[in-house]
Amino acid sequence: MRMIVLGSRDWSNYSEIMRQFTLVLDDMKHYEDKSLTVVHSGGRGLEDMVSEYVGKVEKFLRQKGYSVKEELFRNSKETPKSTNDYEMISSGADYALVFKAGNDKRAVYCAKMLDEFQIPYEIINE
Repeated sequence: MRMIVLGSRDWSNYSEIMRQFTLVLDDMKHYEDKSLTVVHSGGRGLEDMVSEYVGKVEKFLRQKGYSVKEELFRNSKETPKSTNDYEMISSGADYALVFKAGNDKRAVYCAKMLDEFQIPYEIINE
């Protein structure tokens, strides 16, 4: 499964990240393919926490038969964040988690793009 994870710099609820990943992994139990590629831009806030979480659980998940890796879409200083988000979403995914804190315009913008590319997603509000 290829899953895009994106969200707000202001996201602070680490427990909710763990809970959402647990739900995804629980769903994966029902499929033969136990590989998960977590796609994100490695930005501050939420995406920083996602990298930390994947790093912490990777060895444990391998022992349980899962293959977990990260794929980063980093933008240069000259590239607008919206271009990077477009490239990440247009690269394709099976599912997306959008973590939204407050009045996060990026989450709304990305949800529209996910709709355009027909990628199923869930918005998690803080």
